[in-house]
Amino acid sequence: MQQDNSEGIVSQLWRQHRPLAGRLALPLLLYLIYLPLSGYQPADLRFDAGQYWELGLKFFRDGHFSLLHYDEPVRGYLGPLLLQPGRLLTHLLHWPALYGARVLGAGWAALLFGLALPATWQGLSGRWLSHGRWLLLLGLTFIFWRDYFNFPLSDVPALTLLLLGLAALRRPGWGWALAAGLCLAGATNLRPIYLAALPGGLWLLALQRPRAGQVAAVLLGAALVLTPQFLINQHHFHRPTPLVLAAPGPASRPLYLRQLLWGTTIQRFETSLIPAYPRTLIFADSAGARALAAAPPIATYGQFLVFAGQQPVAAGGRSLRHLFNALDLWFPTPYPRHLHPPGQAALRLLNYALLGSGAALLLAAGGRALRRRPRPALAAPAAGLLALLLPVLLVLPTAVECRFLLPLHLLLLLGVVGLSRVEVLPRRWLGRLVVVALLLSWLGGCWQLAQATAGQLLPPGSAVPE
Repeated sequence: MQQDNSEGIVSQLWRQHRPLAGRLALPLLLYLIYLPLSGYQPADLRFDAGQYWELGLKFFRDGHFSLLHYDEPVRGYLGPLLLQPGRLLTHLLHWPALYGARVLGAGWAALLFGLALPATWQGLSGRWLSHGRWLLLLGLTFIFWRDYFNFPLSDVPALTLLLLGLAALRRPGWGWALAAGLCLAGATNLRPIYLAALPGGLWLLALQRPRAGQVAAVLLGAALVLTPQFLINQHHFHRPTPLVLAAPGPASRPLYLRQLLWGTTIQRFETSLIPAYPRTLIFADSAGARALAAAPPIATYGQFLVFAGQQPVAAGGRSLRHLFNALDLWFPTPYPRHLHPPGQAALRLLNYALLGSGAALLLAAGGRALRRRPRPALAAPAAGLLALLLPVLLVLPTAVECRFLLPLHLLLLLGVVGLSRVEVLPRRWLGRLVVVALLLSWLGGCWQLAQATAGQLLPPGSAVPE
């Protein structure tokens, strides 16, 4: 009798969690099948991705493993640590490193698309994505981001942990609070720019009216992740901080400041495997370069703020161009192999249509919510949006790559998938004609902006302007 009861509990749990299991399994299977067919070779694991993979060796010294062996100042320990299962797999099966990275990438795709993004939509809208809409989301993200999962970059793992941490903050109980602390601290260690999500995360936690035990659990989770970084910084660099260091040495410019300077002279940046453009595709901002050259040397954040404050319109215009260029996906990969791959024009036009639709739908939904929902009910979605958008705002003045705006692009796709309705189209032919005219104008304007950027491509071998 007891056995029958236990079998009933197991079957009940399976029925309850079967949809989630399917949503995790489908993207995992999709990417495990696709990535080996993507055309990338083991020698293509280079640049940042290759450096991340090699950083995993720093934990080993004289045949011994220790977190304190890690001595990289500006990249946190967690990213290389999370690569260890892939490294072990390649060692046991005698695989090239790229194959292990693909297995890990498929796993992160399952977590991001099967769990983190649906949970994010539920937190923002109060509704769970239906199976049909989720499949559409999986298809769209595959179209635009599929080849990123070949490479062990930090962007996808960091965003996944951030989204899971924010989802955990919305749930009561100390167990969820502990998970939130682990995930949010992990996101900041992987991508320090996600420190900017802290105000939104704290707001979200405060909305739960947490007890002391929940707050303690969040802090405990964060401490478990950040304490090793504190010990590493203290041991190797004599810097008592749990955060990833901003600069490789006391006399060096902080990395973010260097990015701000690069962003003044660059409209768009791509890392390149294109034979004719080895290493980089750099699209210059000649006006910004002239302004920076005419300014006094900039060695501090204060000096950069003075520089930007002296030309607020130009600085704002540069950030807006960066916003468009980083959302303007020309390649579904961080490492393009062709400057104009087949289907690029269709990819760009589809992206422009979805960006415009997603922005319009999200703004319309926000307006309806402000009119119809009580203000307290809007606090949690606003806190979640703040946590996602503040990091995006901080990267806009820098030399952005498309992957830096992954949170915003996925949010716009969520808007298209979650809010689109056929019945919202005007019923009269004149109204539909206006919609078509607006859409064509939007597509044409986006295309012209992109072509203007493309015309600023520097010759092969050009270095990043300082």
